[in-house]
Amino acid sequence: MFGKLISKIKSQFEPRLATVEPIGRTFEVASDQTLLQGALAAGLAFPHHCTVGTCGNCKCRLREGDVRALVDSSVTLTPAELADGFILACQSMLKSAVTVDVDLHDELEAQVSAQHMGTIMAVEKLTHDIMKVFVEIEQPMNFMAGQFADIGLPGFGRHRSYSFANTPVTGGTSQLEFIVRSVSGGQYTQWLFAQDRLGEPFELHGPQGSFWLRPAEAPVLCIAGGSGMAPILSILGDMLNKRIERPVAFFFGARQTRDLYCLQQLESIRQQWPCEFRFVPVLSEEPEPSDWTGARGMVTEFLGREYAGFDIALSHAYLCGPPPMIDAALAELQVCGLSTEHTYYDKFLDSRQLEVVQNEEK
Repeated sequence: MFGKLISKIKSQFEPRLATVEPIGRTFEVASDQTLLQGALAAGLAFPHHCTVGTCGNCKCRLREGDVRALVDSSVTLTPAELADGFILACQSMLKSAVTVDVDLHDELEAQVSAQHMGTIMAVEKLTHDIMKVFVEIEQPMNFMAGQFADIGLPGFGRHRSYSFANTPVTGGTSQLEFIVRSVSGGQYTQWLFAQDRLGEPFELHGPQGSFWLRPAEAPVLCIAGGSGMAPILSILGDMLNKRIERPVAFFFGARQTRDLYCLQQLESIRQQWPCEFRFVPVLSEEPEPSDWTGARGMVTEFLGREYAGFDIALSHAYLCGPPPMIDAALAELQVCGLSTEHTYYDKFLDSRQLEVVQNEEK
């Protein structure tokens, strides 16, 4: 009896096997590692972002086995995703050998994320609190449209993640663009907006992320808010370069007209688009006595055929922006009949939100 107890205790501290499909890759996960940590330690380009269970980038479907969740996954995953067996790799400790389905891409699998040194070469003020930052790195980087990089500054502790706003170039590029919104109390943005930062050096680690266009013929529904426009612009530019002919409806949520930006760029994209392209800006706090004649309210109130030009349920959706907007959009898309299998999102967390999450986990 005592021997069985010892054996059971020892087994709890032994590494367990994890298999990732559809690539058939198997690796060991130590007893003190999450599924994501084990995958990254094995050199697998497993999609992830925040690593604290809030962004949803590392979600995967548990096909076989059992895991112990470190946090309540219902905060991040929708009821439909939970019912389908989805888990968060960054918050899952293995209780047995597991097999998971992960949405990978050949280009993503072959991609190498590395550290680069960058320099701020130029800035362009887009709105009263949003700026485009032009960066040059020492060596060209290959990234997929929609991905991001972690940027670090001396003395600022944790790195911050920013999506690429420019279009990828075959063979890589050393010229990168980021769209940054000023956040009250945000260390990075306060530093950036305080004074002229031209010539300032910093560390950049990337590319990272799983927010990229999936091959299909379905219409593309884009929903963004704030600086969440960055990865959408990158994806749309890449689609144009690759001559991908899919109808697109881009819904952008903002507070007032002063919060709208890149309108000329979007109009240029619309004119070049090979088929139907609709851009629908929606203002939630625009004063009533104004010249604005467009949509008013919350962006999720306009997700219908009359605005998109196609049946939402038959589209593939790409969402990026603040968590409340993403959560509201996910709920509305489910009402519209869109499958979670065809919904992809990237939640933009600022430094204050990350600190709250980290403190809650301590």
